[in-house]
Amino acid sequence: MPPNLKPSMLEVERKFLRLAADTLTQHGGKPPFASLNALPTKKIRDTYFDRDDALSAAGVWVRRRNGTWQAKIWRGGDRTNSRFEEVEDVGVIAGHVARILGHADGRNFGLLAMADFVTTRDQWLVDGEFWVVRDRMDFGHEVGEVELQEEVEGSEEEKGRKMEEMDRRIGAFMERHAWAFVVGKPKGKLVAYFEKKQRESGSAFPSTQ
Repeated sequence: MPPNLKPSMLEVERKFLRLAADTLTQHGGKPPFASLNALPTKKIRDTYFDRDDALSAAGVWVRRRNGTWQAKIWRGGDRTNSRFEEVEDVGVIAGHVARILGHADGRNFGLLAMADFVTTRDQWLVDGEFWVVRDRMDFGHEVGEVELQEEVEGSEEEKGRKMEEMDRRIGAFMERHAWAFVVGKPKGKLVAYFEKKQRESGSAFPSTQ
């Protein structure tokens, strides 16, 4: 398969402030969800890595999640409505690090830990395709997301069109079920984490989403 046609896991997400109720239910408002499946609550430990903020400035976030390396590659949107390509292949992650830093040598690709926290995650699969997530971090922040994930083969242009279509579907879903989500300006977990660190130390915080 040509390199530009490798399958990629695409993730499109829209953050929301919080749920309108303590938990999400199928018939919590009108119109109700067609279906809802609740997943068990789980704990997630994320350690994010960078060096002099070079990766985050280039739209790459490298983390170790519960011991597994992952990278999120920025593909468009903003801090609330985001589009990413997700990678777990260590060789591909090293390639992205080397592209930005010029090398990916040694322990942790030559990167330094910049954030470390534990998230309590509640998650629901709604209408068979939309993931509704509520994350509560151990430093006192809460944020929600509606996500679509799809593995796609095609060119970068085709992937871009697919992510635009996924974003429209999320927007229509959230508008149709507006009763489930509190209106407000949500704040991503890394932004909240570094703002807290800044308040505690008075230092600046990296470029984050």
